[in-house]
Parts: sequence; C-alpha cells; structure tokens
Amino acid sequence: MTTDLRQIASAPVSASVERIKGIKGVKGVAPSTPLAQVIGTTFDWSQPPTTRARVFAERLTDVRPVCVSGSRNDSENCLLDLPPEVDTEVSASRLMLAGCEASLPATVRATLARDGRDTRALEQAFSEIFAAESQGKFSVPNIERRLTQRLRQMSSSMQRMLRHADVYIEIPRLTFARMLTGANEARRHHIAAPIPTPELRRATGAPEVREAMLGAYVRIPVNGRVHTLLVSLATPNTIERIREDSRKHAGQHLSYMFGDVPEYFQTARLQMRAVGPGDDIVHTLAELLHEGHQRYREFALGETREALAPESHREVKQRPCRQNPQSPPQRAIAAAQTQSQVHASAQADAQPQMSAAPASAREPRDRQPSAAEIEQAFAMLQRLDAKYRALARPRYG
Repeated sequence: MTTDLRQIASAPVSASVERIKGIKGVKGVAPSTPLAQVIGTTFDWSQPPTTRARVFAERLTDVRPVCVSGSRNDSENCLLDLPPEVDTEVSASRLMLAGCEASLPATVRATLARDGRDTRALEQAFSEIFAAESQGKFSVPNIERRLTQRLRQMSSSMQRMLRHADVYIEIPRLTFARMLTGANEARRHHIAAPIPTPELRRATGAPEVREAMLGAYVRIPVNGRVHTLLVSLATPNTIERIREDSRKHAGQHLSYMFGDVPEYFQTARLQMRAVGPGDDIVHTLAELLHEGHQRYREFALGETREALAPESHREVKQRPCRQNPQSPPQRAIAAAQTQSQVHASAQADAQPQMSAAPASAREPRDRQPSAAEIEQAFAMLQRLDAKYRALARPRYG
C-alpha cells in the first residue's frame, strides 16, 4: 500500500496554544514545552478544552487512511464493529486511539516514530497540554478574568441583577451507565450472555452520577421572572443569556456541560443541583469550572471501547484490504479516472472469469471481433463500471 506520509514536525494542537517566553510561578519548565506555550495572559476562548482525540487527529492529518478488512472471527480483529469481509478505510488516528497501531503499515509506523508522532509521544503531548491548560487558561484567576470581561460586555441591567440577593447557580447532574455493544465486545469483557443483535447494548458495572465539568447556569429571580445565564468553557462566548429553562437547555446541549462524552456511556436522569453564589459569584463560578476541568480529564482522555476491554487485541494486525481483481476500486480513485481508464479496469476485472471458461470455448487470438461482439463487450463494461461505482468501499473512522 502506497502511503504518502510527509515528514513534517508535529503541528500545534490548536490555535488556543499561546507561545510565551516563560512561566511565572512555575519552576523547572523550559519555554519551548507545551506548558509554556499554553500559559499566558491572552487565550483563544473560542477553543474548547483539549481532548486526546483532537491531539491525535490534528497531528496525523497528513497520514492517509489505511484500508483494512474485518473478519467474522473477532480473534482476528483489533477494531470493533468493522463490517466483515468488507474493505474499509480507517484513519490513522482511529487505529492509534484504539491501540491498533500494529495494524498500520510498517513504513508508516517507522516514520511516525522517527517524527515523534507515535502513540506514546502523542499520549504524552496530550497529558502535557491538558495539564498546562488546567494551570493556565482554565486556572481560577484566568477563568475569573474571562468571566469578568464578558459580564462587563453585557447590559448594565444584567450586571445589576447579578447583585440580587436571590441569585444562585445550578449545576446539571447526569447518571452515566457503561454499555457494551454487540457480542464481540461482550466476549472481550468475558461476558457469555448472548446479545442477539449488534445494535443491542448491555449495561456493565454500576451507574455513576456525575456533575457537569465544563458548565453551569446562573439563575436570577427578579419580579416574578427567572433570568438565566449559560456559563460554559465549551462555548466561544463563555457567558450568554438564554431564554429556555435551564434543565431543558442542558438536555439539548450536553456537550456545553459535559464536553465530549465517550461513546460507551449511556446517559439518563438529568437533575439540577443548586449552589449558593458565595461572597463573589464570579469567583465561585471560576472555582467550580476549574475543578470541573480537572475532573474532565477522563472524558478528554476518551479511552476507546477496544482499549478498555480486559481482553486486549492490541497485538492483532487487522487484515489489509484484499489485493485481488474482485475488489471494488476506491471511491476517490474511481472519481478521478477517465472513462477509458474505468473501462480498462473493468475489463481487467472481467478477465479471470473469461479465462476460467473451458478451453474449447476460447476463440483464437488473431481473429478480429465482429461489430456485434464489440457492442456486447462495451455494454458489459458499462454494467461493470456502474456496479463498481455503486460498490465503492465506505470510509470508516
């Protein structure tokens, strides 16, 4: 498989990373480290907190997807949910996040290791960037500064209402249940109970109640009405006024409160917990959001279902795509080919079937085909062209 992997230095994780000359109050950190890049006086608040998936995706953008084929025997699969006997393109970041780095072509693995972009290096990069954001952009003083700045941009009437004695904070709470999907994942967890369909999910472990990590609501009862402010580290504005009920809004925008929820969780029972404003509501919010960002690390890490299974398939090399003439061409290649190239490819695919016919049915090579035979062959090529366009393999991950 030809892989166009340009040798480039690791790209910055996001535009929110700010470069500065040093770190005030932090010793023993060189200015060139990610920690020094994140901590500063100005930040891009339009970017949500960093996640491991984003670090991998952004630093592997130049790596082409890998074509693999699923097996009906799960012991031959590293990835879960791959369609059996179907050629599927999987991104390098998806393979590496799932612990399936062994399924990458050897040349790709060697180049990534040489560039400092193998799984271990990217895991370390995520850990450093997340810690740096917690100490820098999402520290209590910087969150407090951001909230103060945004509140000053609001109307004077809103600022007066925030000083009302009945103001309080609401924090959403959700119940999270860990789910297994399909029989293969259940077997990797050593669960023998049958799961009849791949779509059916089975709960495992006790449900957990978690409070929102990245957001909260400010509720302001005034003159028989309750005004509501959304406060979230996952939104570009950080603070904005909303018209909906806070509980309804939270149910419709879980990512504002909980960020990127891992795919293996099922949520239920949304509740709201009231918290007093304290001596300074802005400082109280900053402390709540800072502590929430530290709790968010588990979700930001985003362990995959493959990595969490007790039965690891890390060493299994996913079967590469079939390299025989029966394989349908890639969608991108088919779109780029000229009509004559498509016909030539289809003719090559049809050749094994012709050669499999009895020898007595073959015509001499030096005989010129008739006009009717040419028309029949051209019609067959058009049918094959339409068939392969319809069967172009899907992309995955």
